[in-house]
Amino acid sequence: MKKTLMVIALALAGSLLAQQKAMTLADARGKIGDVIADPASMTSVMKQLSAEDQTAFLADVNAAISNMPGSTDEKTSKFLDVNTAALRGAKGGNLTALVAEVFATVPPNALTVINERFAADMFNRSSDPSKVYTDAQYTAIAKAVMEKVQDRNASADNAGVRNTFAMLMLIRASNGTPADLRDQLVDGLRDPATKDLAQNEWLSPALGVGQEKTYDPMLGAADAGEQPSLDIALVVPTTLSLAALVADMVSNVDIADQSSSFVALLAPLFDDPFGGSTGASATSVGTSVIPRTPDPTSPYYPGSNRHTKPKPKDNPEPPPVPPYFNQTTGA
Repeated sequence: MKKTLMVIALALAGSLLAQQKAMTLADARGKIGDVIADPASMTSVMKQLSAEDQTAFLADVNAAISNMPGSTDEKTSKFLDVNTAALRGAKGGNLTALVAEVFATVPPNALTVINERFAADMFNRSSDPSKVYTDAQYTAIAKAVMEKVQDRNASADNAGVRNTFAMLMLIRASNGTPADLRDQLVDGLRDPATKDLAQNEWLSPALGVGQEKTYDPMLGAADAGEQPSLDIALVVPTTLSLAALVADMVSNVDIADQSSSFVALLAPLFDDPFGGSTGASATSVGTSVIPRTPDPTSPYYPGSNRHTKPKPKDNPEPPPVPPYFNQTTGA
């Protein structure tokens, strides 16, 4: 009898635990702000979603980050942290679909960092000593990933560039073997124009083959803007990124009159993260043009506290107010 009651109790406890861990997509969307503030929490949220909802939620979070104000380096840091945490929470059999979602929804300029860090930290062929892949096995895995990526990117903008970034990740993760992996993956590209560009104009510069490494040809084709700094993106933990963002926002308002303008400046963080913001835009507050440096002694280091009013002896002239910023309305 006691054994029967124990079995029933354990079954009920397991059932309750399963119910607690389940989460709807709507509930998860209510946590987007929390996930962006604390990317590590993305893993826990993803584990509570169904496989289908995992891909939808990852796309929603990446869209929200894309619409946030901030420098390219800081946003790239968020993309890297959030998407890494998301893949760690993948349901069984859903990892490839999530990888495809990453390369379909992260902006191309941020993929310059993501493809390299994923190749080194998550998908490196030799990262797990307990799993030894032959060249044939690794090639089969790479081709399967590229098929899924191309399926997903068929409806994405700049599909050719995005597919090539995924290919770069797989080539880097292979550690140089088999030697013909690049050619095999290029042959698997479905679009003839992309196949030609990837082989003859994009891959060699991005890999630094026979020249200095650069993503400029790919970013130019996607009209993707500036390439983020890998060093700065990796040195910007979430707390420093948020502190820098707030400091930049405050630096654009009159220190003596922050009460109304500061609230207006924060509006883009909360207004319609899945579409256009109805509040002040990122360009209207100028945070996207703040320079960054990994030098901790510089005022433009992400952790530097720039929201305090400078002393007269350090800066006798007050900084000019950008012409696009209205101190009265904060817009």
